[in-house]
Amino acid sequence: MESTTPSDDGDRPGEDAPHRDGASPSVDVLASAASTLIDVEASPAARVVLAQVLSATLVAFTRTRSVRDPLPDTAAGSAEEALAVLSGIDQLRSSLSAMDATWQVAAEQRIRRADAQRGLPASHQGRGAHSEIALARRISPAASSFSLASARRLLQHMPGTVDSLWEGAVTAQQASTVAGALSKASPETCRRIDELIQQDPQTLQGKGHKRLRSDIEKMVQRLEPETSRERAERAARERHVTMTPLADGMARVTAVLRGIDAVGMMQALHSGAGSLRAAGEKNSVQALEADLLVDAVLTRGPSAVPVPSHEAPQAPRRPRPQPGLDVGIVISDTALLGRDDDAESAHLEGYGIIPAHIARDSLLGRPPGHLRHGEDEHPDEQVSAFYRRLYTSPTTGELVAMESRSRAFPAGLARMIRWRDITCRTPWCNAMIRQSDHVLPFHRGGATSYANGQGLCVRCNLLKEHGLWVLAPLSGESAPSTASAPTSDGTPGTPGTPSAPPPASSPPTAWFWTSPHGAQGISWTPPMLAPPPPEAPPGPAPASDPPPDPPPT
Repeated sequence: MESTTPSDDGDRPGEDAPHRDGASPSVDVLASAASTLIDVEASPAARVVLAQVLSATLVAFTRTRSVRDPLPDTAAGSAEEALAVLSGIDQLRSSLSAMDATWQVAAEQRIRRADAQRGLPASHQGRGAHSEIALARRISPAASSFSLASARRLLQHMPGTVDSLWEGAVTAQQASTVAGALSKASPETCRRIDELIQQDPQTLQGKGHKRLRSDIEKMVQRLEPETSRERAERAARERHVTMTPLADGMARVTAVLRGIDAVGMMQALHSGAGSLRAAGEKNSVQALEADLLVDAVLTRGPSAVPVPSHEAPQAPRRPRPQPGLDVGIVISDTALLGRDDDAESAHLEGYGIIPAHIARDSLLGRPPGHLRHGEDEHPDEQVSAFYRRLYTSPTTGELVAMESRSRAFPAGLARMIRWRDITCRTPWCNAMIRQSDHVLPFHRGGATSYANGQGLCVRCNLLKEHGLWVLAPLSGESAPSTASAPTSDGTPGTPGTPSAPPPASSPPTAWFWTSPHGAQGISWTPPMLAPPPPEAPPGPAPASDPPPDPPPT
């Protein structure tokens, strides 16, 4: 890289990097880092992995594809240098994605072999591989399952795409899009499309993931016309609706529908919103479309949905009464009674944290965002709902624990645990809670209690019941190492189960999760609501000792 006189403005990223790691400004940082890496004591196979990372880094920054000049040929402090760095990072990300896919498949194969050596039946071998990989990669089990399936498809049927990914000719997002679009295609179709990509990877240049997915789907349609109807039927069976919380008490509802139904629904909403605007409504068309959708679901309900003409004739549907809403809200008494409610939060079951004033306004029948000084009529209709209110301490945010002598969690206790945990307690899992689980199993003395209970999704609970996870309570702020984790047989380094259940009245700060093959993570026990910061004591603050000297670097 060309050397220039450094400027005094100090705005160049990375120019103080030598000082952060303790190196002298006169030391060649690259040579120092390379020598440190070379001196790492590891097995030959592990050193090969490190060499692959270094080789990919070297290629990404010296043979960069998407800029005119690679990083060594740019002037320090120039715009060209910044673009070369960004381009090199993106190309390195592609190479690491190929490496990541390769090792995901390798990890699954090795876990299967290890399970076979442990004597597990063939049907159970590798069953929890995607969840162990999820913990190692710090992603959710569901995301790991999709990622592992894509990696398996790429490695087994699309070696040319993997090679292009290694070389940076295909971006990581493009490879993910191609693998996802081929999720229902046959292996032969995957191989034929892979040959086309390998022959001319430049055809992918400049294509966003939506256009690329559309092109791949057209190719699949041409290559597999005989399975088109089967794929359409299978896709229609997978229609569903999901909800994603957004900021400020809003949410996004996403529906996967038949394309024709979706187009017809959007046209009906747009037409209805246009009519309301023409009649004098002041809200935007988009907001009115959202209101019409909510009104159609909450007012008319499923009984108003006509039977499609292409379905087999059935007995006439009897009108069903529309069930009332049963919404769980966890809120402190101060927020509910309107004392300092703008500074507090509430928890809405199935959604998460919302400003407490939104919950209070909804309970009072006012639209969210209600302003005290402007109580004019609002065009939004009031929705009748029954809210279950569960009060928490404004100082600790905790609920009083419950005990039960039964094996199954009573409905009230299960709901408390669901409100507390919000999402599945498996580390990195964001799935909705579907089942209540004993952290320490009931057959080993685990209590059916608030402290020993946790909410899990179905997938994670099944894997836990099959012995994939070992949980140990933590009371400190850091996880124990694998060697010091509690064990069932007293052998260091072999994670086991806690020997006794935690006290029922005080949940542990966190649970330490360990898999049979060494993946580990922590899930913290959340309070029902985060307590507000303590008030400062009146009067001048008492004198305190000077802070200790910082530790030597």
